[in-house]
Amino acid sequence: MTAPISSFLMVVPPGWARLPAREEDRQVLAATVREVIARALPDSLPRDRAEPLRQEMQKRLMSTVVEAGDNGATAVYLPVQPVDGFTPPVSIIESEVDDESDQAPEEVIAELLADALPDRHDQQDPGLRQVDGGIAARTETQLRRAVPDEVAGELPAVDDRQVVYTIPVPHRPGRWVVMSFSAISAPRDQDPTGPGAETPDIGTDERITDALVMLFDAMMTTFRWTDVPDAEPTPLELRLAEIGGTA
Repeated sequence: MTAPISSFLMVVPPGWARLPAREEDRQVLAATVREVIARALPDSLPRDRAEPLRQEMQKRLMSTVVEAGDNGATAVYLPVQPVDGFTPPVSIIESEVDDESDQAPEEVIAELLADALPDRHDQQDPGLRQVDGGIAARTETQLRRAVPDEVAGELPAVDDRQVVYTIPVPHRPGRWVVMSFSAISAPRDQDPTGPGAETPDIGTDERITDALVMLFDAMMTTFRWTDVPDAEPTPLELRLAEIGGTA
C-alpha cells in the first residue's frame, strides 16, 4: 500500500514498494531502500552470504530510482520480494507534468490517443478510461529493444510492453499525473536454438506479461485523489490513508 503521495493514493500488491525519486527525497529514498532490504534479507541470514546481496540490492535500487528521478520521475514502483522464487521484470514510473497550453483535458486526451493509434497494441481498445470518476488516456504499446548483457557485453533483444495512464489533475488545471508501466519478456519470434539462444533468462513470457498488464490495470482502478478542494474524503480514502505505507 502506498502512503499519500502528491494528491493521490493507489493500492499496490504485497511485496511491492514505492521509492521516491525526486532529488529532494534522496534521504527518504535511502531510508525506504534500507527498509526494503531489511525485509527481503533479514538479519537472521548468515552475514557472509547476505551482506554482498544487501549491497548489490541497495546499489541496483538506488541507481534505478536516481536515474528515473534525473529523467523527471517523482517515484518508481517495483516488486521487491519474490513470489515462489519469481520476481517479475516490471516497473511503474510515476511522474507529474505541466501543460502550458490552453487546451481542455478532453482535447489533450483525444490527441494522445490519436497519436498512439498506429502503434496501439490492441486496435479494438479506444484507450479512453475513467480514473476516480474523471477521464484519462490509456495507451499500450510493445517495443522491441536491446538490453545490455553485463557478462557478454552484447545487446540481446527483449520485448517491452508499455502501458501509460495520462490523468488530468481535476483541481489543478494544466497539471497531469502520468503512470507508466513496463514489463519485459522474451521476444515471441525468437528461436531458442538460433542466434538469440544466449539471450538471458528474463523470467517471463507473453502470457505472464498479459497477466501483469491486468494487474497494473487493476491497480489503477484503486487510484484516488485525496486533496480535492471542498470535497470530503470517502471512507475508502480515509481507510487507505490510515493503513498507508510501502508494501
